[in-house]
Amino acid sequence: MRTLFTIILILFFELAFGQSYSTDNKKAIKLFDQAKVAFVSDLFSKSLTFLDDAIRLDPTFVEVYLLKSDIYQELDSVKLQIESLEAAIQINSSKFPKLYYTLGNAFYKRGFYQKAVDSYKSYLAIDGAKGKFVDKAKQNIKKCDGAVKLLKSPVPFVSVNLGPDINSSDDEYWPSITLDGKTIIFTRLVGSSEPISQRKSPVQEDFYTSQFIDNHWQKSVPIVSINTIYNEGAQSVSTDGKLLFFTACTRNDGIGSCDIYFSKNKASAWSVPQNAGEPVNTTSWESQPSISANGESLYFVSSRHGGKGGMDIWKCNLLGFSAAGLPVWGNAINLGDSINTPGNEMSPYIHADGKTLYFASDYWSGLGGYDIFYSRLKNDFVWSRPHNIGYPINSYKDEQGLVVDAAGKNAYYSSDRPGSKGMDIYSFELYKDARPTPVSYVKGKVMDSETGQPICAKVELVDLDNDKSIVNGESCWEKGEFLMCLPLGKEYAFNVSKEGYLFFSENFQLKEKMEFIDPYILEIKLKKIEIGGSVVLRNVFFNTGSYELLPESKVELKRLIDFLILNKSLYIELEGHTDNLGSEELNRVLSESRAKEVYMYLIDKGIEGSRMTFRGYGYSQPISSNETAEGRALNRRTEFKITRK
Repeated sequence: MRTLFTIILILFFELAFGQSYSTDNKKAIKLFDQAKVAFVSDLFSKSLTFLDDAIRLDPTFVEVYLLKSDIYQELDSVKLQIESLEAAIQINSSKFPKLYYTLGNAFYKRGFYQKAVDSYKSYLAIDGAKGKFVDKAKQNIKKCDGAVKLLKSPVPFVSVNLGPDINSSDDEYWPSITLDGKTIIFTRLVGSSEPISQRKSPVQEDFYTSQFIDNHWQKSVPIVSINTIYNEGAQSVSTDGKLLFFTACTRNDGIGSCDIYFSKNKASAWSVPQNAGEPVNTTSWESQPSISANGESLYFVSSRHGGKGGMDIWKCNLLGFSAAGLPVWGNAINLGDSINTPGNEMSPYIHADGKTLYFASDYWSGLGGYDIFYSRLKNDFVWSRPHNIGYPINSYKDEQGLVVDAAGKNAYYSSDRPGSKGMDIYSFELYKDARPTPVSYVKGKVMDSETGQPICAKVELVDLDNDKSIVNGESCWEKGEFLMCLPLGKEYAFNVSKEGYLFFSENFQLKEKMEFIDPYILEIKLKKIEIGGSVVLRNVFFNTGSYELLPESKVELKRLIDFLILNKSLYIELEGHTDNLGSEELNRVLSESRAKEVYMYLIDKGIEGSRMTFRGYGYSQPISSNETAEGRALNRRTEFKITRK
């Protein structure tokens, strides 16, 4: 890809001065013209040979150093680029003030911030009144000042290479980790370790995956059902590891130059990838997706119209999947000025807490190239001003593709730091200020209580504070398994339901939990609807010593109402139970009053009273020990039992 400076340096003389060069040596000019042709054809080595020959004929041929500088920029050889620019400046600096600006950029890219500031100031001193790059030079001076401040305040950082079972002699990058930390998917640039002259085929990006077993990453293997002879990269895996969004370019079913695709994992096999469709994809460039933990939003990068600059971060809500298995999207929303800039924002990663966004930018004040930043969601639409994640996590090189585990403690990213074999994937403990809010998760499988066979059931997590469904999924994947994120600081109703079965109810009280807690591992055995079958309604609540229903009970009772409407032939008994604190009679009366209160609530919502009875059992039927607070909490419960069908 030709840079703006390439165009300026190659065409400057033809457009401004015709064929007027800084030399009269015809042989040197001929070599220079041959070098330009080779450069445009990406024959960089050949072009440099012509230029070196031209310099031997005339060491003061300024244009030769300009073109050499641009070749080294294309090759990312910053040191040699700086040498070429400094040589050109020594020959004639007043005629070409843009050289100082270009040299400042090179110094900044190499991390020589004071030298960069000096070069920018030299450019402003010559071209400050009318120069095309005056505003950018002033902005870059501010960025250099910010970089120096970052260097003076390093953050804690100790990286650990993930080892030979993940990293190879080829480049590995863009790690994605499932919520339970048991599966990693990453991109490998296959063939990148071979010298260019020895490559028999072009390098290509493919996906590899590994499982974390016995405290060790297993040997990574390619995802053959997704990988093609073309490039696949920049992926994001869902919470449960069963849905993958990724980037692919120049495909037959593509909408733009690069599009976002998806694949589903069923029975340990990934489906044939499909285009994610509009409005996620447009005729512009879309890439680098990040799926939220609740599966409701996809963050991604796009160059589409309506953005703030070059590449912007956008979001689309995932409303579900159509009957044909294609995603149904809401409108594409730009994340706004708090995140996006006139520059480029890349590699978004939305943490499982749903409110901490990590991304890379080449515009916000940093150390050079792309730096990693983080921002917090202040409300449904507004993000906080981004914070640079700090040095030495960031450096003068490009940093992108950072992800953070559920606990918010360990981060993963790729780097070519010393000791790497090219780009390798590393983990490190994230310092406290940059951590997201920890989350936990509930993981399990659903099966038939009699046969033990897996069941495809509806699994739902509801925020009891606002009756909002946080996750609405299924256990239809392999072996009836499910995995759901549990953001801390809230209380949740958890329900599993399947037609023909009694539903399962659980309550997660996490309001006082703000530090990472162990996940919930459940084995749910759903019972078929039979006489005598019962369900404990874990999310029906009363004030202590009272039979007044609390508002949070509405979520669970709605589930019971839907169950009774679906199964119109069923008759039930509502049962109240207590712990053993207080007299037997007091607890019997309290438990019966509570059962009656639920009975009256259901009648008020349209359930026929003739289908229900109620009874209080006091503390006569404990299901746990009354010797502990936890046991007494389990004994205080409301149940329903099938009496007739």
